[in-house]
Amino acid sequence: MLKKGKKIATLRMGIKNYKKNEVVKIVAGGEKLGLARIIDVRHIQWNDIKKKDVLMEGLKRKKDLEKELRKIYGKFGKNKVFTQIIFEFIGDENGRK
Repeated sequence: MLKKGKKIATLRMGIKNYKKNEVVKIVAGGEKLGLARIIDVRHIQWNDIKKKDVLMEGLKRKKDLEKELRKIYGKFGKNKVFTQIIFEFIGDENGRK
């Protein structure tokens, strides 16, 4: 999903200190997938997450996103704050897509 551009955002529980234009490594399941450039960072309560936010995660339903996040973070309430990181995949560590 990431390399095909279907996943262009991720949520991290709590307030995180990422910056626009920062280049970060993407790791999923312990596997290095490549590099991404951060386009935007915002802090959002779970209750305020909309359909467009779910779609940027590469999912179709908020319920599915909640299920995935609970696997990582455990139970959380509707007022829990997340950091949403919107990014563009820029390739592997050598810049190849």
